[in-house]
Amino acid sequence: MVATPQEQAPFRLGFRVCDRRYPFLWHTPGQQQGRWNRAGDQPVHVLASTPTLAWAEWIRHQEIHDPQDLDGIAAALWAVLLPAAWGAEDLPAVTLPLDVVLGTTERDQQARQALVDQLRQQGAQGLKAPSAALHQSHSALPCVRVCDGAEVAELLPIPAEVILLWCPAEQLPGWCCVPQGRPGPELLPLVRREGMLAG
Repeated sequence: MVATPQEQAPFRLGFRVCDRRYPFLWHTPGQQQGRWNRAGDQPVHVLASTPTLAWAEWIRHQEIHDPQDLDGIAAALWAVLLPAAWGAEDLPAVTLPLDVVLGTTERDQQARQALVDQLRQQGAQGLKAPSAALHQSHSALPCVRVCDGAEVAELLPIPAEVILLWCPAEQLPGWCCVPQGRPGPELLPLVRREGMLAG
């Protein structure tokens, strides 16, 4: 008997693309300032809700615009296991307005960091937030389902979310699913660039 989506176990994986020469999670301070962290903060780990989104996050970070820039790329795609015991209090959903989550002003940055400080003090392990890497209209991401012995392309409505974690890296096991890979050029037009809030 096949379980319905409501009966299946919660989605407990996060995905990350990174340079294959280095570990998939930070374990020392020294990160540059990011959307959810100050420069020099204790390590934070940013995971994506799907592999497609992980590649979009990487494309945006690398500032890749031209399909030719994908030639010769060989990055690692990791699947990271999140503890099944973590609930909504451990990974709360961000309650900030979307324009603040995606915004680029100093005020937006301060609001995001204030929320991180508050959640840390409350004992949370991290947070979940809408991704800045994909236009919000592309939250249904492509997948493949096997139906009657054939593979069928499908759009799965998984929210395009990032999972920001500040727990020690040693707590999180991961698998290198693709040791040397690159995204397809069809993903480039879907990536939201810095300062683009619409869509």
